[in-house]
Amino acid sequence: MRPILLAAIVVLAYPTVNNQELILPLKDNSKIQAGYHQKRGKRRIHGAIDQNTPIGTPVRAVADGKVLSVYSNYRYMRETMRIMRRLKLKPSYSWPSAKRRLKRCHCTRRIRRYSRSPWISGIYLTIEHKTDRGKVFRSQYMHMSKIFVPHGKKVKQGDIIGLSGDTAIIDNPPHLHFQIRYKGIKRNPKKYIKGFKN
Repeated sequence: MRPILLAAIVVLAYPTVNNQELILPLKDNSKIQAGYHQKRGKRRIHGAIDQNTPIGTPVRAVADGKVLSVYSNYRYMRETMRIMRRLKLKPSYSWPSAKRRLKRCHCTRRIRRYSRSPWISGIYLTIEHKTDRGKVFRSQYMHMSKIFVPHGKKVKQGDIIGLSGDTAIIDNPPHLHFQIRYKGIKRNPKKYIKGFKN
């Protein structure tokens, strides 16, 4: 009797929310400029995906969910002005003006040292989702210029939740910093969303 070889096919199953696979946060943009595993220092990894995009690009909710937290423009600029005072720079009430002054001081390391943890993410929001298998995870959208949805609002997949920006980005091009968290741990968005390309 001839031996029969059985081939095991491994299929990556993407999570679904309300019977829908997750979508890309930026429509028609799948390009990754900085990936999840990119090294940041000797031990740290990036833990997210960066996608370069012009300021003001619409950002979409990747799945149905509920807005869990919002770091608003007001809170962000209040912290920006505190940092500028620490650096002995004239405070500004608008981010483009503040960014120009921060950039001219050539003090990115000092800016990071003086900033509190939410500030380095820029204007951002977090949405909580529940998969069809009952697992709860969160998607986070950072460095935004505007947010259109308040805390506690329910959103549908594809809803425009805000506009991309460059808040808290001093030296790099404007981009969306997109993150997935499950049980508080950063997860690779490529394992949740089909279509991202390096």
